[in-house]
Amino acid sequence: MSDQFDNLSFEEEINPQRWTEETRLHTPTFEALLKADGTLWLSDPALAEGFSVEAVQSLTRFLSERVQLPPVEPLYDFEGFTPKRVEESE
Repeated sequence: MSDQFDNLSFEEEINPQRWTEETRLHTPTFEALLKADGTLWLSDPALAEGFSVEAVQSLTRFLSERVQLPPVEPLYDFEGFTPKRVEESE
């Protein structure tokens, strides 16, 4: 009986030039796989059911650490802002 691994060469499989870098995040509701080319694969129930706040925070931390995302800009501070009416030109 033939095995799915019969055609594999051990030497070829352990050759570091054939390796690819992948980083994986596993949570109870989803799994994220970040490929070396920057492709993000998401799987598991959260895709159909929606992501919880905790899941989104985990994914954001994961991507920030692995992809070196720039920090999120702070929200604009409207304190002291007074709106002014713009006069219509005739």
